Amino acid sequence: MNMLANQWHKNLQRWFLRLMAVSALAMPLSLTGCQKSYSELRPGVSQFVPGDQGLQSRDLVDMTDRLSADLLKIPEIAQNPNKVIIVMASVQNKTSQPWQDDTIYIARMRALLNQYARDRIAFIEPPQETQKLQQQYLGNSGGGFEQNSRGGVPQNTTLVPQYALKGVFYDLPNTATTYHLCTFQLVNLQTGELVWEGHYEVRTLNF
Repeated sequence: MNMLANQWHKNLQRWFLRLMAVSALAMPLSLTGCQKSYSELRPGVSQFVPGDQGLQSRDLVDMTDRLSADLLKIPEIAQNPNKVIIVMASVQNKTSQPWQDDTIYIARMRALLNQYARDRIAFIEPPQETQKLQQQYLGNSGGGFEQNSRGGVPQNTTLVPQYALKGVFYDLPNTATTYHLCTFQLVNLQTGELVWEGHYEVRTLNF
């Protein structure tokens, strides 16, 4: 009986060691199989991702690329010998999801125009934002920065916005699809005239 018990115990040990060895070999393979590639973890912004609903990053990129180029063609900018001073306003959301903040669309337009058209356009912060920054970083000595900075702009050359860039988004939801209309306007702050308006429209699946 003791011999049988010892033999059974040895066989059990061998089986256990083999099982551990197989598990150790299989573990890296299973981990490798679970790893995702960079392109899977970070899909390109110009790709449509199946399963996502509504406007995607591809829409944002296409929309702002096209409308930024279109804006630069208007006579008020293209034929102006001076820089046009613009303040970025908000995007008014009139869609079926009014709680969503769509500022990112107009923010990308500003980034593109600031990057590629600084010789024709200058964006400035809204006055209330500028005052907040001045109070935060300059305190009561508003002129100290200009006096101490050799590259500073004299105080009497404060830029006054001539135009405001804003947007209004709409949608028309149905059972299977939703129609989106995204509009952008450049408003003359002196007259209220819409000197430019561009739009982007697309239909998306609801599933």
